[in-house]
Amino acid sequence: MDQPTLSRLVATGFARAAARVGAACTQYRPTTPMQPLGVAHAWVMAAFSNDRAFGFAGPALWDVPFVYALMDTSDVQAGDILTCARETYFVARHEPFRPPLCVLCNTVVTLAATTALATDLANPGGYATSGDVTAQTVLATGWPALIRLGGGASVPGPDQPGAIRGGAVEMFMPSITGVTLQPAMWVHAADGTRYTIGSARAGPWGTRCLMEQQQA
Repeated sequence: MDQPTLSRLVATGFARAAARVGAACTQYRPTTPMQPLGVAHAWVMAAFSNDRAFGFAGPALWDVPFVYALMDTSDVQAGDILTCARETYFVARHEPFRPPLCVLCNTVVTLAATTALATDLANPGGYATSGDVTAQTVLATGWPALIRLGGGASVPGPDQPGAIRGGAVEMFMPSITGVTLQPAMWVHAADGTRYTIGSARAGPWGTRCLMEQQQA
């Protein structure tokens, strides 16, 4: 039996199991930086578990939002976004005849850069004027992401006078077509919190950023 045949059989088995224990989900496959949840790609049944054997013995652990998706895998790609009830996930990795690895998101973000950075991404000096919202350029909006406490970030540019240096956080999100995240870009979360990216790295699982919360 070759790999494509095995993958088709596994996808059929996953689909049958998800029809029994899963819930209705909407699958999105963003193609532009703006409003990635604007047009649905497909509707599927899916169930999520932190147990790759799908024993469903317990919920995802605190601050460990990486889970496996039980679903029809015949049309799944890394970067796909899945909305199910009140939860949103993005597919971080999908390999043949294995369940997709997903990240449970906890916010929606807008990405912006100052005019100086938007016109010359090689020069992060625009951070010095990032407090001027009139000089910002929105690069992407409406993107689900995971933001949690991280291990530290080095953000370029001077500190605000009298500001207490905030704790660093990390952000996981899908890769965005046509947008490369750079140090000194802004991240606006749905709750109104603003962050400055200190470093960013794109890979096969999406994009991971280290950030600092803005104080002013």
